[in-house]
Amino acid sequence: MTISHRGDTILALYPTTRGIGFIVMQSPLAPIDWGTRDARGKQKNAVCLKKVSSLIETHQPDAIILEDPTAEGSVRPDRIKRLCRAIASLADNQSIDVHVYARTRVQEFFKSYGAKTRHEIATIIATQVTALERFLPPHRRTWEIENPKMSIFNAAALAMTFFGAAER
Repeated sequence: MTISHRGDTILALYPTTRGIGFIVMQSPLAPIDWGTRDARGKQKNAVCLKKVSSLIETHQPDAIILEDPTAEGSVRPDRIKRLCRAIASLADNQSIDVHVYARTRVQEFFKSYGAKTRHEIATIIATQVTALERFLPPHRRTWEIENPKMSIFNAAALAMTFFGAAER
């Protein structure tokens, strides 16, 4: 199913070591909902799956968009890889389409905007999607951990890549 007409809802998810970032959209410039969901403790994947299930129940998406954690060059931990497989399985069980994009595909999409790094991509998204502007974290210095809000922008980058692929 190619999502190209109004009314179709996508849920883009970006799992992290702290939980999961998400964005819900019906078009590339108009988010419906976004945020992060924390997962603490030993059963992070189970907690994340419950939170994803709740997001699915709330927003009834037609498609779920994920980053491919197994793509060449990906350095995602095994726990994140298992979580992505579990999310895809959850979506399949509910007859929701799953679209997976390698990080290189996302970078390729944003190259036309002159963005290479995650922060440059997030900055492009914040300028185009004004609702997200105030959530843009400051540029991360090498010794700092990544701001949890960056996962919202990583999810948004996946969503915009999806919409860009649907236009072609």
